[in-house]
Amino acid sequence: MSEPAVLRSTVGPGQKNHPQDMRLLRRHLNAFIRKGYLPQKAELPEEGGWDQPFATALQSIENTFFYGEADPDNQLNTADTLFQFLVQTQLEEKKLVASLSNEVYVLASTMVPGGIDRIKRTTLKTREMVNGKPVVKKTIQETKITGNIRNYLPEILGAMTKRSLNDTEMLMMALATIRAESASFQPVDEGISRYNTSPVGTKGRHPFDRYDFRPDSLGNHQLGDGALYKGRGFVQLTGRANYEQMGKQLGLNLLDNPDQANEGPAAAAILAQFIKNKEGGIRAALKTNNLVHARKLVNGGTHGLKEFTDAFAAGRKYLGMAIPKKAKTAAKAKP
Repeated sequence: MSEPAVLRSTVGPGQKNHPQDMRLLRRHLNAFIRKGYLPQKAELPEEGGWDQPFATALQSIENTFFYGEADPDNQLNTADTLFQFLVQTQLEEKKLVASLSNEVYVLASTMVPGGIDRIKRTTLKTREMVNGKPVVKKTIQETKITGNIRNYLPEILGAMTKRSLNDTEMLMMALATIRAESASFQPVDEGISRYNTSPVGTKGRHPFDRYDFRPDSLGNHQLGDGALYKGRGFVQLTGRANYEQMGKQLGLNLLDNPDQANEGPAAAAILAQFIKNKEGGIRAALKTNNLVHARKLVNGGTHGLKEFTDAFAAGRKYLGMAIPKKAKTAAKAKP
């Protein structure tokens, strides 16, 4: 007879847990391991307590599907989100974080407020007769406008998860980059500015002419390359060489179709791959809170640094308030 999908009591480290509860949890964790959804290769023994392999597998679930935190008090009860996810969600649905959880949405809206849902208010006027006299009656109609976060973040989460970047730090890196590059949370074209276009009156001036003939840094080697391979997407992919390299990595023909970099799935993949390419340096920079260097690794400079750092500050403040830190000893599993 199969065990019921309920816990007999609270399960946690450093305490005596019911053997049946531990068997239930280990069986479901092993289902993830067998499917290859976790970095662990060896399945957990069916019998055992809250030991190091068990704690590691449980943390991997949180890192992979909850961006690092689903069990703030480091204990499991039947009603907990983490336990219900383990026992009720079909494995096919666990490959990617396809649904946008409220916690992730709030984190994204905190870091990139330009992409939030909003309410459009419209004043409606109607004429009515009151006591035999025409009167104009005003009413306010409210319409909810879905923000770009809901439109694009699920694709970004999927692209990040596919590249094993589904942890809180890397998600925040992606969100802060979006805040600095495309604050409305949608892939956009680079605008004309003094950095990419010569001053008015300059002979031969045309949009993005300062990007033309830049074979060393951008790979642009002819007239018109600047405008053709201007910045696009969430991360503002720029230059013929970068379009070609990224296209090869993603299996996309971005050289012949550069506008594809602004399409949702491609833009999400480009953002995730760009971060993946610089992952080692980014993680090292974030570990020491060197946000300037983290920004340079993606941008090549410090353009948008204030927005980038503001986004990180807002995200960390939200996480500090919304998700209590686990006790330091929790990670050190006890038999």
